[in-house]
Amino acid sequence: MKNCYQEINSIQVKDCPDSLSSVIQRYTPVFLSMYSKFFYPMSENGVNPSDILEDKDLIIYESAKSFNLNKGSSFCTWLSNNTKYRCLHLINKAKKMSMLREKVRNNNELFFNNFNKNIFKVKELNVHIFSILNNLKDKRISSVYKLRYFSGPKMTWSKIGKELGFSSQTAINLHTRGASALKRKINKINP
Repeated sequence: MKNCYQEINSIQVKDCPDSLSSVIQRYTPVFLSMYSKFFYPMSENGVNPSDILEDKDLIIYESAKSFNLNKGSSFCTWLSNNTKYRCLHLINKAKKMSMLREKVRNNNELFFNNFNKNIFKVKELNVHIFSILNNLKDKRISSVYKLRYFSGPKMTWSKIGKELGFSSQTAINLHTRGASALKRKINKINP
């Protein structure tokens, strides 16, 4: 046992590769014993157990570097705890990621459900607006609104005027009259 602690000390002080190789060989069964206790919990929570197994030498090395003989515990206990904490960390991380994915999925479903409802409401609103505008005496008002808001990118007043055969100022005036008519209808609904 004394030889083991000398090798650990040699790793801590000099990063001695021979001592590290000896400690890895001696303590791999301790690592594997703790690892085997977490194999199924890791698998069940979506962690690839080979991730920890591939880090076996690194975990033993880090445990040797951080081990303090003066704390009163054995290196076996220290290595077992480090292995356990590494496994638990991956399990907790996987659980958090799973919860996050679930939350994102739920938020996306909620967003798209609300989005679809809102699209329906917008379509209803547009139908209502055009039913009001189409009932006005001047049919050009409805055409101005269609070109301004519903023909792709928002058209300029001069383009609307050119398209409909009148000036940009006439397009603005027709738009203003339409807005006034819509405002009167809305005020009748919501006094």
